[in-house]
Amino acid sequence: MSSFKEFDRLEEKINRLISGMKALREENQKLKKELQSIQHDSSQREGEKGEIRKKIASLIDLVDSLGE
Repeated sequence: MSSFKEFDRLEEKINRLISGMKALREENQKLKKELQSIQHDSSQREGEKGEIRKKIASLIDLVDSLGE
């Protein structure tokens, strides 16, 4: 009889491990999606900063050319 109890306990532990692994996998997938979104936003912002820099440089050149 005690061996059945041991198997039951072992089965419970295995089921908890499996549940924990599934939860970790889901968490990992969620974090990967969040990271991709953050990286996309970051690269988009860098592109926007580059465009702003170009416009400012053009305005400075225009102002400089007017002063000549």
